[in-house]
Amino acid sequence: MSPVTWKPLLAGAILVLALGDPTAACSCAPQHPQMAFCQADAVIRGRFVGVTPLNLNNSSGVSMSWVRYEIKVTKIYKGFEPLRDTGFVDTPALESLCGYRHLEPLKGEEYLIMAMRQGEHLTVSTCSFVRPWTRVPPRQRRGISQVYAGGCACNVVPCNSMPCVLSSDNQCLWTDGLLDRSWGGHQAAHLACLPRPSQGAPLGTDPFCAWEPLKSNLPGALLKTAQTRVQ
Repeated sequence: MSPVTWKPLLAGAILVLALGDPTAACSCAPQHPQMAFCQADAVIRGRFVGVTPLNLNNSSGVSMSWVRYEIKVTKIYKGFEPLRDTGFVDTPALESLCGYRHLEPLKGEEYLIMAMRQGEHLTVSTCSFVRPWTRVPPRQRRGISQVYAGGCACNVVPCNSMPCVLSSDNQCLWTDGLLDRSWGGHQAAHLACLPRPSQGAPLGTDPFCAWEPLKSNLPGALLKTAQTRVQ
């Protein structure tokens, strides 16, 4: 097995580690599903069908325990070669290193998996967007298949406490955690942060982004842009 270079597994992950302390905690920053989609290198749907322990070297040559999950892929929403009918995702074996642990029986229900690319490998962490497909709301499914890709020039900014300030026109304020006490609230389940149609803005400037409902009757220009980018 060739060595891999370890780096943060996902932009939404915050690793709170004490070197050599296996009990160190791992916590995750809130991440809207649109941002998880845009930052992921691969977004697939499939079933976990196998698991293999691995020993891989990090960038310093230190051996680390990893786990490789075999995935029976049923749908590819975003990805790269050589994604096929069967894929693999790697994760640290220790939960203190943000390792993802699949608790469901293998060969069970379908999962939506958003993974990062590490060299030739796909990786996930406990902070990755990995959900049973049955728990993905219908409008989020529409976002994944049609809309989110059209909003990757936008940025969803979590609001943890008032006052919340946006610093750019391409940002949308995400207040689920503040208003609903849950980051899985209305904005996460029903909305996407999308660019408004350009009206002569200078080239190279940030788009003006705003929340739009994840409905099939999105404004034609927005839906056309999203569909074009996801193809």
